[in-house]
Amino acid sequence: MKVLTPIKAIRAYCIECSGGMTKEVKLCPAEKCPLYPYRMGKRPTADTDIDSNKNSEKSGS
Repeated sequence: MKVLTPIKAIRAYCIECSGGMTKEVKLCPAEKCPLYPYRMGKRPTADTDIDSNKNSEKSGS
């Protein structure tokens, strides 16, 4: 059994969730999924939506 890193495990999950089609992972519409920022098999950068969502929640609007 092959041991996966957490990021690779998330990528594998996303591929399975998308019916085994890697192209569909990129086109994934489930933006509210907690794994969404990691779906491409890489850590999100500091300027991604995950950080902007936290900032908008702090503003209280």
